[in-house]
Amino acid sequence: MVIIFSEALVSTGLGHLGRCTALAEQLLEQGKQVLLVVHADESFPHWDFPCEILKTEWIVETKLNNFLLNLSDPKLIFYVDSYLAPLDIYYILKTHCSELICIDDDKRLDYPEGSTILNPGYPGLFLGYDREKFKIITGKEQVLLRKPFRKIQRKNEINIPPKKILITLGGSDPNNLSVKILQNLATLFPDMEKHLVVGPGFTNGNELQKIADQGTFFYKDLNAEKMCKLMLSVDFAITAGGQTMYELDVCRVPMMVIETAENQRNNIRGFVEFQGVQEIKKNQLERIGEFLCI
Repeated sequence: MVIIFSEALVSTGLGHLGRCTALAEQLLEQGKQVLLVVHADESFPHWDFPCEILKTEWIVETKLNNFLLNLSDPKLIFYVDSYLAPLDIYYILKTHCSELICIDDDKRLDYPEGSTILNPGYPGLFLGYDREKFKIITGKEQVLLRKPFRKIQRKNEINIPPKKILITLGGSDPNNLSVKILQNLATLFPDMEKHLVVGPGFTNGNELQKIADQGTFFYKDLNAEKMCKLMLSVDFAITAGGQTMYELDVCRVPMMVIETAENQRNNIRGFVEFQGVQEIKKNQLERIGEFLCI
């Protein structure tokens, strides 16, 4: 049996949950039995999950130990994908499984020796992991894509200049970037369609509605299939620097990236250096028209 530990909170967004969902799909296709254990709050999305979900605050030692007491399989494999779990939690998990696989973005912790580190994307190329201490799996070819994104055949052409632009900033928007971006686009490009994905942790819905023009469309609670369909319908995207970049990439959507969390830095670096993706800083949003070159 494989157990995946992750989180879906207003403070962490949905990137980890998205790639853990993709991981669960792939493991199920390999014939594995999978359980997804999630530390969640009210922002937990209404997605179509492929396996059983258990919501519990597993990063708390007492709650984790209570959960582990009920497990008897000596061949358990654990995956952990967390912004928040302290190192002690990883050591506890290591003693209860045959293999501990730590999904990592930015060398967040000095994980227990003998663990496998899975860095699914560009960041692992820049982090200098200790390959004597850990088994390392990394690179863009290891990216975890949800099922609809694995076999993409884009049929429509990309319009240049773009007629439809997608704004997708993750599950939450603590810096109110969506308002600033939409405001600039509505002012500069009133004839362009603006398609904005509103995450479950967004608190600025009323403000967004006030600045929306007749070409603005909002989306909530999109499952992977609907998100994929939306991406395939647009000509350009402004995106946060996490998992969504890989989904846009396979949909062949030209993109501009903005860093919304520190652990996105090396992901963005990979797309900028290897694929020529343009990055816009938070203090440059008033110049978004220049960056779009329209």
